[in-house]
Amino acid sequence: MNTLTDITAARPVAPNPGDHHMSHAHISLKNIHKTYGDSVAVDRLDLDIEEGKFIAIMGPSGCGKSTLLRMLAGLEDVTSGDILREGQRINDLAIWERDMPMVWQSLALFPFLTVRENVEFGLRMNGVASAERRTRALDWLSKLGLEGYANRGVDQLSGGQRQRVALARCLVTEPSVLLLDEPLSALDAHLSVQMQGELKRLQRELGITFVYVTHSHSEAFSMADTVVIMNQGRIEQAGSPEDIYLRPATPFVARFLGGSSIFDCKARRRKSGELVLEGADGTFDCAASELVELDEGEKVSLIVRADQISVTAAAGWAENEVSARVMGEEFVGALVNLRLETASGTQITVQLQQRDMQALDIEVGAGITASWHPEDGHIIKT
Repeated sequence: MNTLTDITAARPVAPNPGDHHMSHAHISLKNIHKTYGDSVAVDRLDLDIEEGKFIAIMGPSGCGKSTLLRMLAGLEDVTSGDILREGQRINDLAIWERDMPMVWQSLALFPFLTVRENVEFGLRMNGVASAERRTRALDWLSKLGLEGYANRGVDQLSGGQRQRVALARCLVTEPSVLLLDEPLSALDAHLSVQMQGELKRLQRELGITFVYVTHSHSEAFSMADTVVIMNQGRIEQAGSPEDIYLRPATPFVARFLGGSSIFDCKARRRKSGELVLEGADGTFDCAASELVELDEGEKVSLIVRADQISVTAAAGWAENEVSARVMGEEFVGALVNLRLETASGTQITVQLQQRDMQALDIEVGAGITASWHPEDGHIIKT
C-alpha cells in the first residue's frame, strides 16, 4: 500500500497529545435531547470533541450512540439542545452543508457504479468538474492501495477492499470530520484488526476528527484517543482508554467492559481508626488513596480486574482473600479466563496463563481461594 506522507501537507497533522494548548472543541454537543414519541433516545447529553482526535462511542444496543451519530450527520433532528461546530450552531444545516460524511456499517456503495464512480459520487453532487473528479478519485484510490481497481464493479471486491472504497468516497471531499457507524462489523476478525491499524494511521496522518461508533471493545480501545461509554441515552464515562480501563467511574462501566469482579461493600472503621471495606464475602483492605474520601457506612463497589487476582488451593497468600468455587473456564489463546463464584453468589473472573492453570490442576466444582493486594482494588461510590 502506498504511504500517506504525501497528503499530510494538504491537511494539518493531528496535535500531539501532550500539546494541550493546541487542542480545542471542534464540535460541542450542548444539552442534546432526542425523543421518539414517549421514548427517550438521548437524554440531556453534553460532549466536547477536540479537533483532530479519534473519538469512539460505545454502549449496549439501544443506548443512543447511533442516534447521536445520526444527529451529528443531520440525518435525525435534535428534539432540543445545540450542536456547535467551531462555536456555530449547525442544528438546521442540511446534510450536505455539514461537511461530515459518514462511513456506514453496510458501506452503502452503489452496485451499478464502478469503484472510481463510487468515489467520485460526492464530488459530483458538489458540482466538481469531471476531469477534477477523476483525478481526485484516482488519487485517493492510490492512497488506499486500490489504484488497480478503479474500473471494477464493487461486487468484484473483497470486504476489505469495499471498506477502503467507502473510506475513499468520504475522504475525497477532504472533510474535517468523518463519522463512522460500526464500519468494521461485517469483516472477519483478521481483516478487522488489519483495518483498525489502517484507520488509526489514516486518522493520525490526515489530522481529521473521527467520531466512531462501535460495539467492539478492542476497536475502541486500540484506536481511540477518547472513549465515550453511553447507557440509556446518557454518558456514563468519557476519558482515555487507559483511564476507563484502570478506573471505571461506575459499576455499569465496569460490568460493560467485563473482565472485572465487583464486590458490594460498606466502609467500616477499625478500632485502630483505619477504614476497611466489609462485604458479604469478607473484609478487604484498599490503598489509602482509594479510601481517603469515604465515610463510615458509605456503600461502595470494589472493582478488581481479572489480571490482578491470584488463585491458590489454600488461604494465607495475600491480604484480601475470598473462598470460591470453580464454575467454568474459557480458553483465549495463551490465556484462560477462570470463572468463580463465592458463597454469597458474587461472580469472580480470574485471568491466568495456560501454564499456571495447568499447574493448579483444578476441576469445575473444586474449592479455591482468590486473592489480591490492597493496591489492586478500585472503589466506586454507589
